[in-house]
Amino acid sequence: MKIQTSTHPLSRTIVAMIMVTAFTLSCAVSRAAMLAPEDGGPTGPKDWPVDATKHVVVIKRDAADEKQSAIIAAAEATLASQQAIQKAAEESKKADPAAAAIPQDDKTWWYEEKLGTRIPYAITNEAITYYAEFVNNLGKKAFKSYAQPSSSLDYHASVTSLIAFSIDEKTFKDVNVVTMNLTFSANFTAEATSGLGFSKTRVVVLDASNKVLHISGDGPTEAAILML
Repeated sequence: MKIQTSTHPLSRTIVAMIMVTAFTLSCAVSRAAMLAPEDGGPTGPKDWPVDATKHVVVIKRDAADEKQSAIIAAAEATLASQQAIQKAAEESKKADPAAAAIPQDDKTWWYEEKLGTRIPYAITNEAITYYAEFVNNLGKKAFKSYAQPSSSLDYHASVTSLIAFSIDEKTFKDVNVVTMNLTFSANFTAEATSGLGFSKTRVVVLDASNKVLHISGDGPTEAAILML
């Protein structure tokens, strides 16, 4: 800064004030540079300790008796079409050629992975177990991310006995209908700035002997990805 001086007393006073102000601003800038945001500040992720309370598993099966429990168990044990799963996996791989191939297994229930998480094609025993273990394991870990990591599984199954039931343009008589709803989320656990979540419903129609007559809801799942 170039300052023109003067011999007038008032001018000398003004000049002195300008110089003090400039020095004060310079010091403030220097202090700001020294006090750059530490870990966890606006420019860096934070260390988050283990916190199981942020990773919650809720599994609820509404069954009035052992018979209804068996009906729900039969529905959960019903596998999805492996041919349909492989087809969905192939379509997914077209969008991501680097994606790993899914296993050739009769109990395969997923068709792709996102952010290190399997995305379901169908809700089965294996799927429920996978997400429950996934969330429980996250509850045992510490993380480094921009926001507090959290995850959850909410699974609810119920059974209803009906004289007639229509679904997917089909009608069934004297059946038991099992409805399964699964909601999953994992935020800032795989990556420091992102999260993933989805909800899926599966309806299984069974006769009095627990033979599966129809399955509705199997198919690719829309998973929402959150980005900071």
